[in-house]
Amino acid sequence: MKQMRILSAALVTLSLGLFGPAGAQVAFGPITGNADNGAKLYYDYGCYGCHGFSGIGRKNLANDVSGIMFNETVFLAYLRARADMNPLFPTQSMPNYAEESLSDEDALDIYAYIRTFRDEPPAVEDIPALQEILNEAE
Repeated sequence: MKQMRILSAALVTLSLGLFGPAGAQVAFGPITGNADNGAKLYYDYGCYGCHGFSGIGRKNLANDVSGIMFNETVFLAYLRARADMNPLFPTQSMPNYAEESLSDEDALDIYAYIRTFRDEPPAVEDIPALQEILNEAE
C-alpha cells in the first residue's frame, strides 16, 4: 500500500513537472548523488543494455527526455514502487530494483550519472562520409 502511495505521489509530481500548472515550464530537480560512482554502477547493473552507453539506446535518457528523470523522488519511485508488478505495463521491460538489491544512495548516484548525459550529434557538415554521400546524391 505504501508503494502505491509513493507511486501515486510520483505520478502527480511527474505530471505537474511535465505539463505544469497552466503550461508553466518547470525545471528538473536537484542532483545529490555522486556521478562518478554512478558511472560504475550504471555499467555494473547493465543499464547500458537498454539505455546505451551515453543515454541513447532503446530507451533514451539523454537530455532529460525521460519523465522518470524529473527528480530524484520520481526516479526512486519508479525503481521501487513497482515491486511485485514487474513490469508495471506491457510496454515496459525494465526490471524492478528493490532497495535490497540497489540502495537509495547507489540509485541516486546512478541518477546523478544519467543526468550528465547529453546527446549532441555533430552537424551533417562535420561528418565527411555523410557529406560525401549527400553530395553524390545531388
